[in-house]
Amino acid sequence: MFTPRLEALYHSRLWRIAVGLAIFVNSIVLGAITAMPDESPWSPRLERLDAALLAFLVFDVALCVVVKRGAVLSDGWDLFDIAVTIVSVLPNVGVLSAFRVLRVVRVLRLVSFVPRGRATVDALIEALASMAAAFLILAVVFYSFVVIATNLFRDVDPAHYGTLWRAAGHLYVVMASLGSDLESEIVFAEMPWSVLLFAAFIVIASFGLLNMFIAVLVNALKEQLDRENVMEERARFDRLEAKVDALAERLEALADEERNARAESVPR
Repeated sequence: MFTPRLEALYHSRLWRIAVGLAIFVNSIVLGAITAMPDESPWSPRLERLDAALLAFLVFDVALCVVVKRGAVLSDGWDLFDIAVTIVSVLPNVGVLSAFRVLRVVRVLRLVSFVPRGRATVDALIEALASMAAAFLILAVVFYSFVVIATNLFRDVDPAHYGTLWRAAGHLYVVMASLGSDLESEIVFAEMPWSVLLFAAFIVIASFGLLNMFIAVLVNALKEQLDRENVMEERARFDRLEAKVDALAERLEALADEERNARAESVPR
């Protein structure tokens, strides 16, 4: 008896706005609790407010399960919301107290309330699958430069190139910073030609492959948004088609009534 009412409440715009605001306020409260010293008189009040907001979010997840039932198992976002809520209500006892810090992931639920937020995350996940080959190419290129740099520069700068692990860590910094800190390289003083090796590494690893990752991600995001737009347009067309069919049926019924009325009015 209550299921239609609960379903109407869960899908109502006002309820979704309330849940989004609760998550947003809760994220601010969690930050305030973290920054506030334990002896502060505001700490107990913030904890009570956090508990009240958590209770509201738990009710929202329970409402989702009641309304959607088995369908939640096929929706990754619903499973994500449930998992986040379960982590948030873990008791602060023994080993489980270490997991209480994960309650901050509750803030991640804001992603599902940001316009196009879900599409962006879905596109990112899809792009990661598409970028498997690109990651493999980057790994091969990066490993090759690590081996070359270790063999060439280990005697000149053992602090950075003494081992493969040190060389890998240093070249990763160079790649991520696009070579912005190369002026501190010791090897340039004794091996001026080494600048050519670093230039090739930056062009291939940083500008080439990383920009390719961005291109794949942007393309995946565009495809995801296009799919959503197509689904929205299809749903709008289906609603319009249903209204047209209903209108046609009504007009046909009126025409039948008019024909019947005319037939009855004809004298026998």
